Amino acid sequence: MGKLAIISDLHVDINKFTLADVAEIASYLKDEGATRLHIAGDITNHFIRDGKEIIATLNSVLPTTFNFGNHDMLNTNSIENNQAAGFLNFTPLQLNHDTVLLPFNGWYDYGFARGETDQQPADDIVASYKNKYWIDKYIQRSEPDPTISRQQAAHLATMLADFQHQGQRVIIATHFVPRQEFISYPTPFNRKAVIWRALGGVLGSKVIGDVISNYQGTVTDVVFGHIHARDGVKVINNINWHCRPIGYRYEWDYTKRWLSERGEPLNFHFAKHPTVQNAFIQDMHHDWDQVLSNAFTLFDY
Repeated sequence: MGKLAIISDLHVDINKFTLADVAEIASYLKDEGATRLHIAGDITNHFIRDGKEIIATLNSVLPTTFNFGNHDMLNTNSIENNQAAGFLNFTPLQLNHDTVLLPFNGWYDYGFARGETDQQPADDIVASYKNKYWIDKYIQRSEPDPTISRQQAAHLATMLADFQHQGQRVIIATHFVPRQEFISYPTPFNRKAVIWRALGGVLGSKVIGDVISNYQGTVTDVVFGHIHARDGVKVINNINWHCRPIGYRYEWDYTKRWLSERGEPLNFHFAKHPTVQNAFIQDMHHDWDQVLSNAFTLFDY
């Protein structure tokens, strides 16, 4: 018997985590009972440069596997078939005789995009906003986004059918959002809200979520990130859908409480105040239980 911990959206570079911080996070999960770790994407913007060392550091504490998120895909053409040690994309990991972890990167199909009246905008509108405002414009893909998502959904359906035939329990780890229930659409309908409602289309894939929902009874749990909202678990179609990303440091409830207790504004710029930043980092090292509150999922196997 063991325990699998799944986390997402570590963002080592943006959060300015050191390798010692990364090891401490793994050690905290180990203290919580984890015997192995999977990361559901967004490890760093610089995976080619730093990924090997980050994964090796985690592996020194817990056996670690991972799939890519969009940030990990920057500056690489090896998105679906990366050869880095521990990379799993549609490569199942047998946890015990009847439970398998199925990780895959995922993508988006624009199906979650919404206009002012909740209609779905045309694909070219979503693509236009993506190419103007979204970091993914720097990711090189060989097919249009909806095509990639449909291809992945078809491959996923084939694999899940096989697991269903074998009587396996499947835990899915992916990066992008597979259910619209986790996406918030801003109002009122000013220009900024219209843009962000359309950009809901690059948050995840309806078609992938629909495939998963067709295999309730085989798939028991789905863990994902991408959106930095720790929404916990929602039970939909008899499947547990878990959204518990670590996210950016300035988004953490811990950071907001820390600043509030010191009378600092929530938009406090740590980089401009190194003394305060050092105090924050020191406290963070003592408070991983608060920093990581509801930011990981544990499964017995």
